[in-house]
Amino acid sequence: MAKKDFNLLKFLASLKLAVIVIVALGAMTAWGTFVEARYNDAEAASKIVYNSPLMYALMAVFAINLIAVMVDRWPWRERHIGFVLAHIGLLLLMLGAGLTKWTGVDGSMTIGLGEQGKQIIVGETDLTLYSSLDASRYTKIDDREVDFFRNPPTEQKPYVLMMPQGSLKVLKYYPYALRDQKIVESGDEKTGAGLRFQIQNQFVNQTEWLLQPSPQRFATKDFGPAQLILGPADQVDPARNSIVIIPKSETELSYEVHSARDPKNVKKGVVKAGDTIQTGWMGALVVRVLKYIPHAKEQVTFAETESSTPLTSAAILVEYQQSEGAKPSQHWIAVNSMLKLFSDQAVYILAYANRRLPLDFNIKLEKFNVGRYQGTMTASSYESLVNVSDKVGTQTISMNEPLKHRGFTFYQSSFQEDEQGRPTASVFSVNRDPGRWVKYLGCLLIVFGSIHLFYFKRKTRVKPSPAAEYPVAP
Repeated sequence: MAKKDFNLLKFLASLKLAVIVIVALGAMTAWGTFVEARYNDAEAASKIVYNSPLMYALMAVFAINLIAVMVDRWPWRERHIGFVLAHIGLLLLMLGAGLTKWTGVDGSMTIGLGEQGKQIIVGETDLTLYSSLDASRYTKIDDREVDFFRNPPTEQKPYVLMMPQGSLKVLKYYPYALRDQKIVESGDEKTGAGLRFQIQNQFVNQTEWLLQPSPQRFATKDFGPAQLILGPADQVDPARNSIVIIPKSETELSYEVHSARDPKNVKKGVVKAGDTIQTGWMGALVVRVLKYIPHAKEQVTFAETESSTPLTSAAILVEYQQSEGAKPSQHWIAVNSMLKLFSDQAVYILAYANRRLPLDFNIKLEKFNVGRYQGTMTASSYESLVNVSDKVGTQTISMNEPLKHRGFTFYQSSFQEDEQGRPTASVFSVNRDPGRWVKYLGCLLIVFGSIHLFYFKRKTRVKPSPAAEYPVAP
């Protein structure tokens, strides 16, 4: 071996390099903890710190240092066994972590009560564009994996999607944003009406918007045993109390009040903004028309926040231009939602969503049990009873009892419930870790190596002779 190569090996195997790398890894870990606390998001810490090029570079240098140390000790002797086993164990731990990162699955699955689930939602996001000529059969024309967290678009450098007609650009990305929804004037006669109303009696006082999909269709709002219908309803359920409101002009609406007790007695009239409708049922329920927009649309915007909360989501701002020279329009779209766009020749749907990985088996949620602390609605325990399509019998998934099947592990994560506190869906964390056994083997080698190191030192310790321990006086 040349002297230059020998010096390089000594440097790579040096304790000084190992200390520098270990201190740097510790600093990176501390930084990751700070980032996670700063954004209240483990995924942010993963992308910014733990899966950053700097972290990969430090791990690569650490691996080289471990290999160089073992090469530098060659040929190995008995006293090197524990040392070599511990270093190989560390290398296997890094290899197992790499296998988990690049070939494993870490996602979630939400299954409604009585429903089946066959897809895992993972952290990666995709941007998919569909087109249709008749608004019924859609064809995928563009599908890309995007990571706007690491590579956010800007108005100066937008993210461009390919379209057969017009252009579509992503101008902004908010990793944490609060949704704000407004009903505004659309200026398009093809859009339906918007109605802001208040329902009030001695038991309820509620204000909401109701948006008609189109002038020929209707929208419905249910409130208990009654319903409010905006638009032309072909048929009204005679078993329910109903209020049908139909746009009549730019300022007026006609209405019909149907009573379940007396279906033949229908009250009719005309109202405008500020007027009230006396129903005569449900404790003299009153419907007040607060605002009426003849042609309305839903305008959604997002306000960026500094960290993640249960109410925030990622969102992008897209700009759509039907053709060259046409006025572009801008639209916000949140992650796991879709946006419908129209041109003179086709209809487009843009989907921005977390990737869904299909399973080759189904899981059906048969029953969900939740235990609560006495006197409260706080859950103390919960479990799901599921049927797996290729397993016999009902399987139980609880907080301390995951389900393992075909390399996947399903953990009981949380659940969803309605306004009355009744469970409606179960949420599972789904994991597949092909590097698990590699990491287990690495840990065993580290343990055995450490045991051998202490054992060998004890074995080779030189014991003082009796003569040296009890010297004879001259």
